[in-house]
Amino acid sequence: MKTKTVKRYTYKGLGFPIILLDVPFVEIRGVWTPAIKYEKLQKEVLLALCHKPIPFSGNEVHFIRAYFEMTLHQFGKQFGVSHVAVLHWEKTKNRVAKISTTTELCIRLFILEKLEINNQLFRDIFREFNTQHIQKEQKAPLAVAQKPLLFPSILFAKTPASLRV
Repeated sequence: MKTKTVKRYTYKGLGFPIILLDVPFVEIRGVWTPAIKYEKLQKEVLLALCHKPIPFSGNEVHFIRAYFEMTLHQFGKQFGVSHVAVLHWEKTKNRVAKISTTTELCIRLFILEKLEINNQLFRDIFREFNTQHIQKEQKAPLAVAQKPLLFPSILFAKTPASLRV
């Protein structure tokens, strides 16, 4: 089986682009495929979204809802909004979803609680959530497309056995 490492790979399989650095690839039946465990990648992306210093995009909201296998109604009920509000967030695609700051914080804390993150990390993310910056970004007229999340090679270097197939 042939293998190689790709220095910079843009993965779009979660509904929005993320950039992976130093990704191991394997050739299977003539097709080069990333040799990573996608469940681990999804959890790392969820954690990165919690740390994200700017508001969620519609595609990121959809990814979060889909990851936790929630309907529009269930997701809306969880955060005190209607399913129509969730649908409007998701329809923004790669633009800012225009979620209220407190609701976005609740979504981030919900993710951490569901991933069973330790209390210290939970508190750190709560403290680093900059409400003024989030509100400013939501109102910015140029907040059309969001930059992709970046996952450095250290992600793969820390736990190579858990990420590789």
